[in-house]
Amino acid sequence: FFSTYTALTKMGTFDDDVQYLQSHDVPGLFNDLMAALLAAKPNQPVAFLSQKLADSVKLTPEEFEKVVAPHREEPLALDLTDAAAWDRVYATADNLIKDFKTADKLRAVENALLEKQRELPTCIHLSAKLATSKVLMASCPPVFVSMIVAMYGEANRMCTKQEHQNGENFLWNKAREMTWLFEANPKSGWEILYVDDGCPKDSGKLATERIKAKGIKNSRVLYLQDAISKQEPHFTDIKDTKDSQKGGAVVYGMWEAAKVAHPGQQHIIVFTDADLAANLSQTGFLCHNLTSSTARMSCVGSRYDEGGIFCNEKGAMGVTKNFELLAMRDFHKRTMLPALGKGRDTQCGFKAFKVEAVKKVVPHVTDRKFSFDMQLLMLVALDCGGESAMGSEPVVYVDSLAESNFYQQVPGQDPMLESYKSYFNMMNRMLGLYDLFKSRQQVDPAAVPTIEFFRSLTLEQFSKIMGTMPRMNGKPDWGRIFTVEEIRQWM
Repeated sequence: FFSTYTALTKMGTFDDDVQYLQSHDVPGLFNDLMAALLAAKPNQPVAFLSQKLADSVKLTPEEFEKVVAPHREEPLALDLTDAAAWDRVYATADNLIKDFKTADKLRAVENALLEKQRELPTCIHLSAKLATSKVLMASCPPVFVSMIVAMYGEANRMCTKQEHQNGENFLWNKAREMTWLFEANPKSGWEILYVDDGCPKDSGKLATERIKAKGIKNSRVLYLQDAISKQEPHFTDIKDTKDSQKGGAVVYGMWEAAKVAHPGQQHIIVFTDADLAANLSQTGFLCHNLTSSTARMSCVGSRYDEGGIFCNEKGAMGVTKNFELLAMRDFHKRTMLPALGKGRDTQCGFKAFKVEAVKKVVPHVTDRKFSFDMQLLMLVALDCGGESAMGSEPVVYVDSLAESNFYQQVPGQDPMLESYKSYFNMMNRMLGLYDLFKSRQQVDPAAVPTIEFFRSLTLEQFSKIMGTMPRMNGKPDWGRIFTVEEIRQWM
């Protein structure tokens, strides 16, 4: 091993291989293993090394205590408007990198924290994710990341907390998130493109002014109205900004970003929401996933796949409290859109695409509403290589509802009614995609009667089903197959 590593170090053509070994501290690990082996001189050296290697990516009780002890008094929930809380998150992430160094060991930290998920504060889960993401980012080849953010009604959320109670200061914070991450990979670059979706309260203008006044780097604002006025190809179906609800703005931003070449860097285009729910310092996971496979064309940041954590006002809950809705939506997806593969979370606002995929599929996107990303993913699956083109990485996601354009609670109304309406609309959008792509994907013929049953449901019937079906214990029944007969019993 030593001779091979020395040879690689001396040969410039193997710089990437050496960087890979160094970024994962393989030489240091090997030295430690050899030192332990020679000190012990066991009768079964291979078994000894295997056990030592397994132990090297586990946390000892002492290491675990060192990680969690500073956070005993931290609140379980993370306040996205609290600047001091964000400082603590990044300070903790920096300390974790200093103490554990490698991605394998940091994943061990994540896994140890997951075992006591709800007992520990959101901030420590997020810090561990950020630390792993940054170490993975260091091992990536040079990339250029274009981050696309749609804006509508964001005047309050772009403020600081001192300026507005719901202010997340997201323009400054998102730039901070990207800056911190890309410290790990100096040959890479990034930009954030905010796209005004026709906001009647001038989100775009306000953002432009704030970016200039605060000196926020690598950030600029586009306007969907410009695409309409210029009759931009692939967007001529949008006659008015009212024709778009997020989807038009995001896809326009992706298309504009794809027009610019970045020689010597793999161009990755990501979209996210204006709030701070998905911390952009987790982009290292998406970049590492995409650059590790030539076949991979997209990668979804997932709240619900193994290792992902959905957090709300109660803390690190793992998934939303609507277990039954999630399980039913997963069933809808698997039944109507099998081309999307096994990923559980098609709706998280944190998705990455290689630029070649963007150029290939954006001209065919027709959905300009909130559900646009499912059509985008379907096109990637069908036109860019099937399931092997689809990636997923678990992330920590902190719910932000105070200024949401998607979820708005009506005072005095059962809070579940809005959720039922949202999931009912999503089911109908899946039906539309099923019809659109019927001839291009393989749907089990036995599932067609079930699909048509879904089509027959009214909002009232759907709400009754979801409110009546037996409660799930602790988590969604992922992969469950519902029959029409049992669903009818809940109507």
